[in-house]
Amino acid sequence: MMVQSVSGLAARAVNEGHGDEMVWVTVEDNVDVEDWLARLLRRQPQLEMRGTFAPWELVDRYEKRGLIKGYVLYRADHSKGELNEHRPGMDCSVNVATSLAGLLDAIIVDEQLEAEAKAHGLKMLMDVRDKTQAWCFERYKDRFNRRMVCTQDPRKPNVRDLAIAQKSLVVYGYAEPVPAIMKWLEPLSPILGWNGGDEFKTTRMSTVAGHIQTSTDWCMNLPVLMAGTETAGSTGARAFDPRTIDWKDTRSAVSFVDTDGDNVDWSEGDFFRARNSQNYWANPDRGKLPFGWSCCFAHLAQLCPEAIEYAVASQSANDSFIEWGGGYYYPDQFGLDRPNRWELLARHAQRTWALMKQNNTRIIGFNVTQHDSPDALKAYEVFARQTDGLLAILVFQYYPYEGGAGRIFWVKDRNGIELPVITARYSIWEHANTRPRAGTPAKIARVIRQSVENTPRDDGPRYDWVIVHAWSWFKKAPGEDENAEDMPQQDAAANGGQSIYGPATWCAERLPGSIRVVRPEELVWRIRMKHNTEQTARLIRGWTP
Repeated sequence: MMVQSVSGLAARAVNEGHGDEMVWVTVEDNVDVEDWLARLLRRQPQLEMRGTFAPWELVDRYEKRGLIKGYVLYRADHSKGELNEHRPGMDCSVNVATSLAGLLDAIIVDEQLEAEAKAHGLKMLMDVRDKTQAWCFERYKDRFNRRMVCTQDPRKPNVRDLAIAQKSLVVYGYAEPVPAIMKWLEPLSPILGWNGGDEFKTTRMSTVAGHIQTSTDWCMNLPVLMAGTETAGSTGARAFDPRTIDWKDTRSAVSFVDTDGDNVDWSEGDFFRARNSQNYWANPDRGKLPFGWSCCFAHLAQLCPEAIEYAVASQSANDSFIEWGGGYYYPDQFGLDRPNRWELLARHAQRTWALMKQNNTRIIGFNVTQHDSPDALKAYEVFARQTDGLLAILVFQYYPYEGGAGRIFWVKDRNGIELPVITARYSIWEHANTRPRAGTPAKIARVIRQSVENTPRDDGPRYDWVIVHAWSWFKKAPGEDENAEDMPQQDAAANGGQSIYGPATWCAERLPGSIRVVRPEELVWRIRMKHNTEQTARLIRGWTP
């Protein structure tokens, strides 16, 4: 916790023009995060490494430079319960301390470390062990940044450096002052960290106020990684060329797309090469199966462009990147508590589309509460009207993901070009075989086959997509038993379970030759050609890489 505050104060000094050093906290067990630093140093060769320091050496270094004026004292949380729960009796004084650190030029110090802080000549600027988050907000809200807030479990040290650097308020839970803070924030503000509790309730709370969740609660070193990104730009993904489509092939087709790509800390620290990444990007079979990877490139372009650089450099001809919303929110409920909700969604769409063009991603995924509600239909229209070249919107419901059953709606971009809004028809989801179009890879392969077989000839071919739940684990089980691939989810990875790419591959292997697996872009172009042949053919003739 304390080192996070030192890093935050150093970054704030750089932001304000009276410092020239930032602090990198080494993450020894994460090859990705350390590689992002190496790539950053290559991208910005003017940067220099000035040494490695122990925590209290850093404190002494920045106290001498006048960046640290003292400390704020807090008490560590020892409530019973798991991380990300809203535990009874939580001690959130560390959140109060973190909030005030950027205002008081203070590091945050656990009461167990106070003697050492005093030994280093620091004075206590404030004792917040008995102060509440509500007290902090009411007393200091005029001094906090109104364009960002951090929601963070008091046990997690992560991302506090960025909160301090940006003078952002740090809170946790559903009780006041959190609802009041969501209203107080300027619309379209990013929500750092993660507010735990129930996922839907957490995301809806920020959604209706017109804010964007970033899922950054495990992120490390963001102040360093995002330095200079406003002028750095980012590498664009390799585009799919629709001119390569074999239109003589009239077989039905499906695409697979994974979930949760809007999770920034997953992309920063666990997706590409670290920990469980062999189920994701590091799967040794990646590239054999056409696959759509949901992603948060719109956020990474601002927070960690090195991750995009690596993704694009290692992208195979069968890998597609699908921007997942431009952050986590529910488009059909966005800004519901604001008088100008649709204007806010349009502004978010403009920002997101500009970043999508920069990153060369042309399909966006939406997580909605009800796929065919009037508000959802309006949200599709509003978003599409801000774009000029968006290929499609892929839609899934919060529950069940496959609730749209493959239904397609049509909207127009700013140039009047029709584009499809395509709902997920199937979902690969653990222990869900009781749902008609959800379940194990084996079950989904059968349902896909039967859907194609039961489609009247005049309505074919079928073009659908399968959403693959990122946190559902399965074991490979050849044979006819559709329940055999299910397994206990606790410690599934340690017990040989696989998620995302492996299960999608097993499903594809069970499909007959009469059903092709294609990249999402090809699926979209085929849907568009089937719907409006003249317009689609004209767009393909004029397509440029």
